[in-house]
Amino acid sequence: MPYFGLDMPLRVLTSSVAQKVEFYNGLEVDVESAKGTHKFVFNNSERACFFTPSSAGPKLLKEGDISSKTDWSPKPFLPDLSQYTKTMDELVGGTLCHKFVLNVSHGKTHSMDDHMAFYWDPVLEKPVRWRMHSRHVTFGSHTDEYIMDFLTFDAKTPHEADMALPTLCKSPTVSDVTSQIGHFLMGVQVQAVDHSKAGDSAFEVFLARHGKSYQGTERERRRRVFVKNSHLISALNREHAGHTRFVGNQYLDMTAAEVLRFRGGHKRSAVHVAGGQTYDGSYKSEPPASFDWRQINEHAVGPVRDQAMCGSCWAFGLIGSLESIQSIKTKKPRQPLPEQFVVDCTWTNGTDSLNMGCDGGTYDKGAAEIIRKYEGRVPTAAAYGAYISVNGFCKDTRSMETGATITGWVNIQKSTLDVQKSLVSEGPLAVSIMVPDEMLFFDAGVLAVPSCRCDETKIDHSVVLVGYGTDATGADHWAVKNSWSTYWGDQGYIKIVRGELDCCVSAQAAFPTVLIHSDPTDLVI
Repeated sequence: MPYFGLDMPLRVLTSSVAQKVEFYNGLEVDVESAKGTHKFVFNNSERACFFTPSSAGPKLLKEGDISSKTDWSPKPFLPDLSQYTKTMDELVGGTLCHKFVLNVSHGKTHSMDDHMAFYWDPVLEKPVRWRMHSRHVTFGSHTDEYIMDFLTFDAKTPHEADMALPTLCKSPTVSDVTSQIGHFLMGVQVQAVDHSKAGDSAFEVFLARHGKSYQGTERERRRRVFVKNSHLISALNREHAGHTRFVGNQYLDMTAAEVLRFRGGHKRSAVHVAGGQTYDGSYKSEPPASFDWRQINEHAVGPVRDQAMCGSCWAFGLIGSLESIQSIKTKKPRQPLPEQFVVDCTWTNGTDSLNMGCDGGTYDKGAAEIIRKYEGRVPTAAAYGAYISVNGFCKDTRSMETGATITGWVNIQKSTLDVQKSLVSEGPLAVSIMVPDEMLFFDAGVLAVPSCRCDETKIDHSVVLVGYGTDATGADHWAVKNSWSTYWGDQGYIKIVRGELDCCVSAQAAFPTVLIHSDPTDLVI
């Protein structure tokens, strides 16, 4: 992923009954079949195997809708060339390849147009490269720049021994985990289809442009969801004209519950983790009418990041707030800190199983684990290593340079005023929110919809609050930074109305307190 700067080696084995994907030479192994999903990962620094039966997961439609039962099928790691056009041959790494292209226009600005190219070696009869400036066809993730280079290829069915599960998976822990094989969906891709006329023809165009295919009752079920969402977008644009803009995207055949299962990561909880402090309102003055850390301190807010194919929003919420507050308190440029450290090293087990890496967690529990295990010390991103979008091995951080030290965690009472005060006095905050259907299709303006009336039991995503204000239409709003790349929303941000319809922005806001180092010798873990 050139935009993300991520290089992920994969070994993919596919048969008629199962698909096995090894990430980073076996660092994580996902095996998916009609029986369910096995996930072989590191739990902190020890191997663990989890299993989710195929019947597990959110109910995508209300009771009485068409059955969701379908036969299992593998995910595509090769394109459907019936949609592509063959062009002139082209050299790729010294190999003269047949080239097939697919270009699809999206919207009026064309910044989100699809440009896909597939390269085939006619001599060795093997794929060479699949380049996608689009939504990733296999993993379903947001529009980005992807290059899939095929290092080796064998068209034969894998040997049974190669498809075997790791020994530890013979007695797995049954848990609600996800498979990274083709399910994680982050970000938004604008569609040029007129969804107000969401009939069979529009659905056919949608399927073709997104490389999707359904059979039997599943196809009809998806069509009905597509029609419902298309009508929703049309109704929203009529109702909120001049205030908020909504667009169709690759989520049109999915419900919010389904999308959030693979694209969020916040473990639902109606209360903060015990042990944190409570904000005392130390900022005594009335907060200003508008405030945004992006304008106040250009060094305080980091760039919009990309959680990619991992339910790690909670880690991004924690690190996003920590980086900013560390910079503000030390009056120094922001020090990049590693979300991957939080994903790898703050797992919890037993009855307190809130944090499970890419399968979700909470930022306050993540902070508590860092304090308990590492005396609050977080290594720099340069020392720990880059974010890799899978569950990794928890590295020995004792000799790594410390980027920040968390001394405590402060929970803010459910109060718009206290959230404003703490934002102004401390810095960007970690907040957890509800993600209703409307948010999936948000493009610009201020989101103000009845489905965002706060219900803390429905919180399912973590983000970073950077500011608040009032727009030209008089709408008071929060400014929120997401972790779905800059292709989603307003360059990766969303404005959510303040008050009762704030999607719970003000319900579970929190921030870390940090140690201000004065002795350079104290900067090693």
